[in-house]
Amino acid sequence: ASRRDNTIPAVLEWWDVELLPVKLRREVAVREGRDMIAKARGTNDENDDTKNDNEEEEAERRNLEERCYHAASATNSKTYKLVQHIVPIKPPNAPTGPPKQPTLHLTKKEMKRQRKLRRAEKQRELQDMQAAGLLPPPEPRLTLSNFMRVLGDQAVMDPSQMEQKVTEQIQARKIKHERMNDERKLTRQQRKEKRARKLEEDTSQGVTVALYLVRDMSHRYHRTKVDLNAQQNGITGGVLEVERPTNLALVIAEGGPKAIKRYTRLMTVRMKWRGENFLGDVESDDDDNNEDGGGGGGDGNNHEDGGDDAPQKFNPNNSCELVWTGMGAKRMFNTFAFQKCETADVARKVLEAKGVAHFMDQVLVHASGRGSEFNFKLGAASANDDGDIEMGGA
Repeated sequence: ASRRDNTIPAVLEWWDVELLPVKLRREVAVREGRDMIAKARGTNDENDDTKNDNEEEEAERRNLEERCYHAASATNSKTYKLVQHIVPIKPPNAPTGPPKQPTLHLTKKEMKRQRKLRRAEKQRELQDMQAAGLLPPPEPRLTLSNFMRVLGDQAVMDPSQMEQKVTEQIQARKIKHERMNDERKLTRQQRKEKRARKLEEDTSQGVTVALYLVRDMSHRYHRTKVDLNAQQNGITGGVLEVERPTNLALVIAEGGPKAIKRYTRLMTVRMKWRGENFLGDVESDDDDNNEDGGGGGGDGNNHEDGGDDAPQKFNPNNSCELVWTGMGAKRMFNTFAFQKCETADVARKVLEAKGVAHFMDQVLVHASGRGSEFNFKLGAASANDDGDIEMGGA
């Protein structure tokens, strides 16, 4: 069995003694030797001389311990200034301004009670002003169901005239109500500003980024929806269309978290990438084309020959996938634009100018279908024998 030594060291632990200079090591060794000898002798004399000697030894031990701690500290080390201390950096979404005060939201029951109290106070003030003679008393509120009871004898003596009076009062209340609604109604410019405020998000502390892989972005319907929704949600980024080694499009979206959430739903759920709502004649034309041309898929079914007004065909193999979403420190793009590139290398150079070349690498890895097992080299792209996208240099 191993020996357990629970004795407290006289000055320092043995692993800290190696940090001391040679002179202090010798003093520590002498001190420990004296303590060991005193413990072995087991002197228990309690006379005054022994007490004085013990106090002197304790003061000497404390002095030696302070000198050892000072010599072994990091600030006294010769290599202390050579250590590089990393400057702490705040995360991109860390708040910089004063802390926001918490907002207390009332329940439905509390809101109703507050409204009731406000209306009661307003009515009480109105009654006090009427009692003081500052305001005339209000006319009784007449309806066709209560004017006989409210007017009494007047309604019995001339019911037709009283009924006409009630009708005029009802019409006046209706006109007043409609006028108040028109006064509160927002103008077209105010409604536009209100919608803009609802869509506006603060991205100064950080921006949400999303990458999408689209197989075919040549149809006008898809291009219009992608561009229009990006502008409406205040999203920057763009679409990079790569023609070789395979036809694909990289969609980059930067914006607030709510805007990116809406845009992701558009790209992955709402958008009809295969033209599900445009089937019928388009589908029969596609079938005829496949029989005549002997090949379907990608670029052959994108559009017919003709001008911009000619009807386009949807790609039945088209799809959109969310490659990655995360946080960024700031926006890398100023607007949302479309750009065509012949190869993936050219597209990567375009993104490298913005400092986001890794976006193209990530999309190519995702398009290969191999994920983390895919061995790639940054800055190169080619096609292997199976037709898959390969990044690894020829």
